[in-house]
Formats: sequence, structure tokens, C-alpha cells
Amino acid sequence: MISITSSDVIKRPSFVTNPSDITFIEDAKKHIIKSVVLPYSLYEKIKEQLEDELYLSQNREALSTPSREEFEMVEEAYLEDHE
Repeated sequence: MISITSSDVIKRPSFVTNPSDITFIEDAKKHIIKSVVLPYSLYEKIKEQLEDELYLSQNREALSTPSREEFEMVEEAYLEDHE
């Protein structure tokens, strides 16, 4: 994994157009990650999981109470595993 700034992208666009690794693009002033670029081969492997998570997070309010509680427990455990 590499971390670059938006000015690095301007200098070397291949960081975005042909990524060889997961690339984090951060705000140069605030040093906060703003974007993530994945190699397409990795995206193909995790595409369905990403779409599922995005759907659930966008529709959290529409879930029934038991489903929402289960989702929040799973999400909390996932976040703890990836910190």
C-alpha cells in the first residue's frame, strides 16, 4: 500500500491510471485520506462484497430493527478487525 498526495497524481498519473498496489490519496494540507485506488484485479475479487456493504450502509434506515441491530454488530466487529 502506498500513500500519495494529489500533487503526486499530477506528477505521475500512472498512480491512478495503472495502479500496481492499493493507493491512498490524501489531502496535502490536512493529511487526511480522501480517495483509494485499487488495481482492477483486486477490485474484481472484492466487487460483490463492496456492493453489498454499500447497499446496506445506504439502506440502513430501511432495514427492520432486528436486521439493523445485526448489521450494526457485524459492522462494528468488522471495523475492530481492520483498525
